[in-house]
Amino acid sequence: MTEQAITNEPVRGSWGSFAFAKTSGLEMARAFARGEYPYPPIHHLTGLTPTEAGLGSMTFSMPVSPWFQDASGIIWGGIYPLLVDAPISMSLFTGLPPGKALTTSELSINYLRPPSLNSEELVGRGRSVYLGREVGVAEATVEDSRGRTMAHATTRCVLLDIPKEQLETPASAVTSNDLPDPYLREVPKDIIAGPEIWDADKLQVQRRFLTGDLPSGPIQVLLGLEFVSIDEGSARFKLPASPWFSAGSPFMYGGLLALACDCALAGVVWTTLDADAVAASLDLQVRFLRPIPLDGSKLSITSSVRHSGRMIRVAEAEVFDSQGRRVALASGSSMVIPGGVEMLKQGISTEEILKRS
Repeated sequence: MTEQAITNEPVRGSWGSFAFAKTSGLEMARAFARGEYPYPPIHHLTGLTPTEAGLGSMTFSMPVSPWFQDASGIIWGGIYPLLVDAPISMSLFTGLPPGKALTTSELSINYLRPPSLNSEELVGRGRSVYLGREVGVAEATVEDSRGRTMAHATTRCVLLDIPKEQLETPASAVTSNDLPDPYLREVPKDIIAGPEIWDADKLQVQRRFLTGDLPSGPIQVLLGLEFVSIDEGSARFKLPASPWFSAGSPFMYGGLLALACDCALAGVVWTTLDADAVAASLDLQVRFLRPIPLDGSKLSITSSVRHSGRMIRVAEAEVFDSQGRRVALASGSSMVIPGGVEMLKQGISTEEILKRS
């Protein structure tokens, strides 16, 4: 899987600079929404695109690409924080003067409806709630193409002064036109095995991913996310600190790390399920402890189930950089749905499965 990961390709897009902070946040955000700034790598990877900007508000859209599926064809709620971290943080950024930037320190999101390919396009709308001298608080909603509310998020961001020399550092603009942007490409059929794979002992199924007997799913290939070890109630993954994960700055976009944490939390919960059951993610909380330079090194994500109730499972994850320093903490809860595997095999949608449960 690591050989075919899209993160191994040359990055495309503009990244690695804080030059965007030379102007006021509102001026920059409006120019960005008008398409006057070159798009960063995270746009080319996922389709995340700014569409509207106002004082204290920001809107982004993102298509629900087939690349967001796992090996069984399920799309997890982690694509919501992937989308929402941009508008929710930039709604605060619109109130900043020149020379200032911010970084997400905490993101909390509730999943209200499961995403699917039928969602078509997601729209994230961020709104500033409080902007002080050092800290800002904002909220956001995610809607699908039918205007239904799919998720609700809150965030706390820390404001930063950008040194003058960093404001003058030019961005790296690297673009390859050999292939369409990753999210627009056709997904190879051999990396989707279908929901039938779960009609067995869940832990043994996941160990087959580890050994390569089952293919890595599209989302794993898109992110370069890979299993390192797996046991009942515990797992370890690796994620590259790839320049593809930049939203313009030299550091990892928080929404991408939140998506990886959601994958790790969902994966470890499924190791504890009965053969006929599935689990649906309900929420996610991520605390970002350190900025992550996009130097190509590997992050380690360790996840474990902390509560294994009959209906609700709670898992936690820690993220460490290549030097062993803790860079993020995450937690999330999931609802257990007995008989869910059979419903998936019958082609019943994840939303309908949740309704029946």
